[in-house]
Amino acid sequence: MSVSTQVHELLERVATVLPVSHEDIIYRGIAVEVADRIMALKKAGARLRARYGSLEELEQRIQAEGISPDDHTLYEDLLEWRAINHELAELLHMFEAL
Repeated sequence: MSVSTQVHELLERVATVLPVSHEDIIYRGIAVEVADRIMALKKAGARLRARYGSLEELEQRIQAEGISPDDHTLYEDLLEWRAINHELAELLHMFEAL
């Protein structure tokens, strides 16, 4: 039995017990996963904010100091922070669409 068949059967069983539609179950599952990821990203952003103050301050620090050939931490943190902001924007947009 394939995974999608198992999921479909579980969805059918749940819908017979709970007073919700298949769509409600799916939307709620998506909403929970999106909310969990948003919280994880916000924690990661807060960690970077505590270390550098703001993304702009980190960018200014990189411009002023440059990137050491032996230590790419500043650049890696910059990329991570930008990726966090991008993913957060996408997830918040998805969350609003739910």
